[in-house]
Amino acid sequence: MNAQALPPASPWQSGSAGDESAHVFGDGLVGVITRPGADAARGDVAVILLNAGLVQRSGPHRGSVQLARSLATRGFAVLRFDQSGLGDSPVPANAGGDRRGRELAAAIELLARETGASRFVVGGICSAADTAFRLAATEQRVHGLLLLDGPGYRTPGWWLRYLPPRLLQPRKLWSWWRQRGSGVDMANFRDFPSRGEAVARTQAFAARGGRMLLVYTGGAYRYFNHAGQVRCFGRAARSPAVTSAYWRDCDHTFYLARDRQRLQALVGDWLEHAFTQSPRSSHTP
Repeated sequence: MNAQALPPASPWQSGSAGDESAHVFGDGLVGVITRPGADAARGDVAVILLNAGLVQRSGPHRGSVQLARSLATRGFAVLRFDQSGLGDSPVPANAGGDRRGRELAAAIELLARETGASRFVVGGICSAADTAFRLAATEQRVHGLLLLDGPGYRTPGWWLRYLPPRLLQPRKLWSWWRQRGSGVDMANFRDFPSRGEAVARTQAFAARGGRMLLVYTGGAYRYFNHAGQVRCFGRAARSPAVTSAYWRDCDHTFYLARDRQRLQALVGDWLEHAFTQSPRSSHTP
């Protein structure tokens, strides 16, 4: 299906403002491109934000809208779109197991055609991060990954930090014990690869010049509770390819405006650093 541009939204005002336009592309996918002003555009790097769960492309608390507009003021075009079956994008008649890959390819082609970009940073929050991490392994046009509360793996240190406080509070311990086999666990609803596969993917992505930003919040405490756990991604996690942050005081959906603003600043700084100059390792506590 050819991409169709819907009537453009009204220009928004924030820094070096551009405009926003809605598009229908691929097999009925619905998305919005936020463009930087002509004087701010960086050219070949653009961002794709996937939606997660049942939340539309606006993101929790309109966080994706705000992030897209913030990045546009720094010169990066952003496409945020609803994956099929989520938000306003219907499930296509010929849906198959590879449809997420086809959807990302259609999004890349739309953004390339509309903005001239040739390198793409893909990501999102929660299940959107899982999808981006999986698809980047085969989509060579993805040069960057933005993973918010993305895949993570319990380590001995995680258990040492997680269990002792619950041992001192019998009610919490009993609640955890009852739920441990019930499937009521954030990680059980996710599409995490095995740890070995995650290490291999990260190393392969770094080897081809890819850059990753991993941000974990206190909302991921059931599987991630310390900045050092990023080492579970192998030696690539200690290379210039990976930047990480752990915000224990932030919830999973970035509910507070200050946390969304902090995220906008971090992502913008990372994009400028990773894609406009020689990167170096940066691990933010």
